[in-house]
Amino acid sequence: MRIAVAPAALRLPIIRHLMGWIGCVSAEQASMRRALANGDNVGLYPGGIAEMVRTVGNVERLVLLKRKGFVRAALEQGISIVPVFVFGQSVVFGQLPLPTWVETLSRWLRASIVLPYGRFGLLVPRRLPLLYAIGAPIACPRTPSPTPAQVDEVHAGVVAAVQELYDFYKGIYGWGDRPLLLE
Repeated sequence: MRIAVAPAALRLPIIRHLMGWIGCVSAEQASMRRALANGDNVGLYPGGIAEMVRTVGNVERLVLLKRKGFVRAALEQGISIVPVFVFGQSVVFGQLPLPTWVETLSRWLRASIVLPYGRFGLLVPRRLPLLYAIGAPIACPRTPSPTPAQVDEVHAGVVAAVQELYDFYKGIYGWGDRPLLLE
């Protein structure tokens, strides 16, 4: 499995080498399509920068409703999409609240600008259990030129699957009252 990371992370000398050693690929469409064409599986966080800067401590927020490029790529390659929700990942680090214009700046720079903190106010994650909820694969029949309707149909299935995962496992994780906001 190759994890898709922000292109900016692959431009920083030490970070670039670390990411290369663990097999990361740029989150740019061309890089991910190349990895998929080579037979690699790619782990992608569709929310990207927007999701990072919009994280708040009392709500789970996913930026997913308008993110359809990964669905189009999966249809073009004929690769299944496996929905995953990781409970606890949004609270292992807190972040200082920043003005709303920071998201615009982050998108322009193609790198997230956040001020995270964990244990003791440091860049050390809080010691919390994580629960990985993994859904059933969503088949994407190979469609070299998928129509918007085909993309929308599969995308709706992905959104519904993520919502079902959250609803099913939130009580088990102890988040029965914590809402999931899909943007």
